[in-house]
Amino acid sequence: GLRPEAIGPRRSRHGYWTHPHYFTPAGDRDTEGPGEFNAWLNEYALDCSIRWMREEVPPELMRTYQLSDGDISRWQPAMPQGSGWFIGSLHDTQQGAVCIWLRRRAALEKKRTATGAAL
Repeated sequence: GLRPEAIGPRRSRHGYWTHPHYFTPAGDRDTEGPGEFNAWLNEYALDCSIRWMREEVPPELMRTYQLSDGDISRWQPAMPQGSGWFIGSLHDTQQGAVCIWLRRRAALEKKRTATGAAL
């Protein structure tokens, strides 16, 4: 597959979106196998930060989400600290709506990983 690069999300009417080059489980499974997502992050030298809607929105937005068949269109997920972050996926889970932020690993981190030692 191709490594995800920063592109602006085109959210659905209900607020969901997945990057066209986002992780997909091996085979035809709906869920990832143990360690599969982390291996994908490492393969493409990506950092990941997870934001949960329930931790970021006021109670009335959570009520809208719960009563409206999962509408998250009014949620604007908070970007993690630092630069280079982009949305990999906005999707629903059994634990609620989640935003997966991605960014390319810093050059220093890539060198450290390649050499096995801190610079």
